[in-house]
Amino acid sequence: MNKERKYLCLWIFYIYVTIIQCDELASCYNQPPESCPNNQCKCILTDESSIFCCRTRSYDDLFRNIMCSGNNTSTKLPAIKALHIYNMTADRFDFGKFSNQLNHLISLSITSSSVNRLFGRLEHTHQITCLNFSNNAFGTEWPLNELQVLENLKTLAMLDFSHTNISKLPIIKNEVPKFWIDLSYNNNTQCDSLLELMGSVKSSQNKQLLFKNTNDTFCNTTLSFNWFNSTEILAFDQIKIIDKLNTQCPSGCKCKWHGYEMISDKNVLNTVEVDCSNNKLSYLPINLPENTVVLNVTNNNITNIDALVLVDSYKDLRFFYADKNKVSSILALEGSRFMDNYAVLSLKSNQLKSIPMYILENSFTRSFEGHLVNLGGNQLYCDCSTAQYLKVWLEANHKHIPDYREIQCENLRYKVVDLDCEIVCVTQTDWTDYMYYVIAAEISALLLLIGKVSYDYYVFKTAGYLPWPASKMPKLPCDWVFE
Repeated sequence: MNKERKYLCLWIFYIYVTIIQCDELASCYNQPPESCPNNQCKCILTDESSIFCCRTRSYDDLFRNIMCSGNNTSTKLPAIKALHIYNMTADRFDFGKFSNQLNHLISLSITSSSVNRLFGRLEHTHQITCLNFSNNAFGTEWPLNELQVLENLKTLAMLDFSHTNISKLPIIKNEVPKFWIDLSYNNNTQCDSLLELMGSVKSSQNKQLLFKNTNDTFCNTTLSFNWFNSTEILAFDQIKIIDKLNTQCPSGCKCKWHGYEMISDKNVLNTVEVDCSNNKLSYLPINLPENTVVLNVTNNNITNIDALVLVDSYKDLRFFYADKNKVSSILALEGSRFMDNYAVLSLKSNQLKSIPMYILENSFTRSFEGHLVNLGGNQLYCDCSTAQYLKVWLEANHKHIPDYREIQCENLRYKVVDLDCEIVCVTQTDWTDYMYYVIAAEISALLLLIGKVSYDYYVFKTAGYLPWPASKMPKLPCDWVFE
């Protein structure tokens, strides 16, 4: 009667996990170390469907001892529903063999062992709901094929990876409404891998991911202080904040966590990176996730960048990449918060016709380093002023404009840095320049005529006769007016 009751409890556990899915999930089948058998057989049958094994040395050794558990005299494995392997000294566990030989399992535990690799795949026929791999040494990296060992377990509802030193989480494609996972005491777990798991669950309808021992759950990431990088451990509460930020990603764009930034001795900022490149955008996205510091809109059809100044969600932006667009002016950036805080402004291969030096100059003269501007590939309208001032300014600020040699002239077959003042600034001759000489000649002729007339008049008054040229002139009908 006692065995039947245990068997019934195990099936109730299975129904509880796969159907009921209450807010608290029962633990996998586990036995205390003091329950290890002291006889020659290393496995013991705790009831007619549950086996506890200790100190097995290999996979084959495990199955030999499973066969001898409970004085089993048959040549076939018993229909095991729950298996706990304790203190196994093998460094690898082959799920390929396991899948065929123990296909009735509901609960599997391999704890306090030296297993560092899982091989093969469990088949779709397995109804395992609970896996416990706690206190193993999975190391920091798994090959890609090993990350797929659990993806066939559609009914998996509890996975314990606590105390395993695991860095990248395996692929999980279960179909249960609530999935519990324990990642406590793993400081090497990559935050990207954890966020990827959380995102995959969110993409599935009617599916919820729940964490056990969240106070002791951490992940490893990169800490950005603007001027140097180091590694840092993030608490689970901070990971939830990052996951929430990623859900605010604009449609058609890709968002990921960028870094963990210290803004004061006590305050930290979880920053976001948004990639909207190659998306056929005609304008900048309006709503960015909170604390977005990197935006990439390369290779679109954007014509203006006014959103950098006008939209509140851009207030923390420091890295802006808008290469290969149709931006024609940066005048809107004058005096903006972005120009005070930016680290990179990249506008390669746009449609800029001029570069307002005064807008960029203010940011280049800051006391701290940074403020990189990429302008290569733009076709400017070049004239004498370009050769005299812009060329000199670009060369003086080459540390801030690393691609300054790639800025072209639209109307001249030169790069801006190759312009020659002696060639570009030569004044071209114009026909209007000769008008000044014509006017001067006319004035001189008029003065000469006035002088001659005045002289003739003086001679006539004093001598009574006209000079020879005037006396020989024919008399005109209008002369009586002067007589």
